[in-house]
Amino acid sequence: MSTFAMRDPHPVMGAVLALAASRRATVELTDETLEVRLGLTWHARIPRASIRAAGHDPLRTISIGAHGWRGDWLVNTSRHGLVVLDLEPPAPGRCLGWPLRVHRLHLSLADPDAFLAALTVPRPAA
Repeated sequence: MSTFAMRDPHPVMGAVLALAASRRATVELTDETLEVRLGLTWHARIPRASIRAAGHDPLRTISIGAHGWRGDWLVNTSRHGLVVLDLEPPAPGRCLGWPLRVHRLHLSLADPDAFLAALTVPRPAA
């Protein structure tokens, strides 16, 4: 199992995330799954076989936290170090206890290159 750190948030955002019980963010990669957790607010366990493509994310964001719409989710503690994963079939997850399906996942990581090297899947289609 490999554990990848999410980037440290700005101190002000760190306080906001701590109040929302989201300060503890983890990304764990095993031979079978990718597990992403943002404190008590967001969680998904994704089978590695569902990850069809992964790469650096050109998304520009000003938000921090967990945000999603129609299966496209951004789970981040920073605006930097973003990667994007395309999933098929969609993976189950939860946001504030509410069940959801993840088709595409954007993550902020402290070392996105190491994560992508460990993941070893094709780049997303442009």
